Amino acid sequence: MEPVNGRRYGREWALQMLVQADLNPFATAEMILKHFWEQQWSFRQEEAGKADDDMDEVERVLEPARRLATPELTEFTEKLVRGTLADVEALDKDIAATCDHWSIDRLGVIERCVLRLGVYEMTQLGTPVPVVINECVELAKYFSNAEAGAYVNGVLDRYAKNRRARG
Repeated sequence: MEPVNGRRYGREWALQMLVQADLNPFATAEMILKHFWEQQWSFRQEEAGKADDDMDEVERVLEPARRLATPELTEFTEKLVRGTLADVEALDKDIAATCDHWSIDRLGVIERCVLRLGVYEMTQLGTPVPVVINECVELAKYFSNAEAGAYVNGVLDRYAKNRRARG
């Protein structure tokens, strides 16, 4: 099995890990990452009808993340997860300030995590704003629904405009 490449996969995986972290507040980033990669590898093996015994020698020595994704994609994904989780309080404060009269705790877990991911990527990784907004809208629609996508679009667009206005 070839490892995948493409930041969209990385964002999907990062979102899934952020949701796990949101639902398991006592788990560390390292616990979430390790468990997620192992779980994804197991699912992929199951889908292919393979067992760990069927792996070749190269696959057997690689960490599950390296079996699933290129090193660049693994790094990108893990940077999103670690960075977002490390900055979650500041991100929540920024998001809450953008969501007029709407507490971050009232958001659905998918929307909350997508917004955290988007604000983090926009501010810390320098990904162009239109790319971040588009990717986050697609994530929200895929993992939640069309209304979630529209909500995420509005919040991230407002956040980006407010940020530009502040200089």
